[in-house]
This record gives sequence, structure tokens and C-alpha cells, in this order.
Amino acid sequence: MSGTGRRASTQMKKAQNKFLPWDGLLLLCLVSTLSASCAGAGEGAVKGAGAGALAGAASGLVNSLIWGGDPGYHMARGATAGATIGAIGGAVEGSARARDKAGREAAKTQREMDQLQRDIGKDAFNAAEAMAECRHSAAIANADVAIQSRNSNHALAGLWIKTLTYADQGNESAARDLFPEIIRWDRDIQSTEQVDETVLEALGELKALRSEFHLPQSCT
Repeated sequence: MSGTGRRASTQMKKAQNKFLPWDGLLLLCLVSTLSASCAGAGEGAVKGAGAGALAGAASGLVNSLIWGGDPGYHMARGATAGATIGAIGGAVEGSARARDKAGREAAKTQREMDQLQRDIGKDAFNAAEAMAECRHSAAIANADVAIQSRNSNHALAGLWIKTLTYADQGNESAARDLFPEIIRWDRDIQSTEQVDETVLEALGELKALRSEFHLPQSCT
């Protein structure tokens, strides 16, 4: 495994633009790219949008660890793509008109979501979603599979997620046991202090993400 280390600096860049506060899942339909998907689609589309947005946003957070840039941007990009795909799936419960509108957005948005998944790998994508939902066992299990990937970026994503999941659990010892592996494989990380800072910032973003979706910030 060999990480590409494409972050703009050796530290995770702090997000300058956080998520716009969403007052529940219904306001996902106010995102311009979702207007066609949500309008008239009913409860199924709204629920699908919410679930998809959470998964997309969580994968965006991990994306920022691997590829660099503003975590807030990556998370918002993932949330928008995930919400659209989720709304399209949920629109099955809605009207034919809503399904038609959603379908017209499907190809473009699916390409965006496919790219998000290619960037970190399907297993890491699933692990990131599970981590955001406090399903720690599932997160670690999927992360372990990702770590075995021949794709170095997917493997590094799995390593970061496993580390973050242990830290999110409060298992600092297990998280720190993985620090040497991160330093070994992530070219942008040179010291334990850098890993520490990155983990703390990522956990802050993770808790903010949960708050946006009206989930408990901490998994207790």
C-alpha cells in the first residue's frame, strides 16, 4: 500500500464553508440539483435523499483525507450527489411524473456518485457511511476489507476510517496503534502530531455532520 498524499498541505485543511444548516430532511429538496428529484416525489424520495446525503457526505470527508482540499467542499459535494441518487431511488414510491423528473437527473448524478466511490473504493464508502451512523462494528469490518485493496488510495481510506472509528469510540489506544501505519503510507503525514491533529479535525467534522442530520454527535 502506498498513499498518493495529494493534500494541499501536510495538515488537513480546515473547512472555510461548512454545510448550510438544513432544517431536517425536507430541506434537502431546496438544494437546486435536487429540485427535480424531490418535487412531488413524496415521502419515499425525501427519506431516500436523506440517507443518500449522509452516505455521500461521510465519503466526502474521507475523500478530503486522501485527496486534500476543503473537507466542507468534499462533504457538500458528496451530500448533494448522494441525496439526488437517494431521492431517485425513493421516488419509486412517488408519482410517475416525479420518477420521470428524477430520471432525467440520474445519469449525470450517478457519474458523480460513481466517481466518489471510485476515489475511495466501495468498501471504504460503506465504512464511512457506517461510521457516520455509529455502526462501528460494520465500519471497522468494511474498513478492514478496504485496507486489503490493491488500490493504494482505497487501502489508505480504509486505514483512516478504521483509525477514526476507534477514536470515535473513545478507544484511543487502538486508534494510536494505527498511527505508525498512517505515517508509513500517507505521504503527507510525517509525524504522530500530524496524525493527532488530522484525527481531531476529522472527528470535529464528523460530529458536525451528524448534527446537520439531527443525529447525536457522539455515539453513546
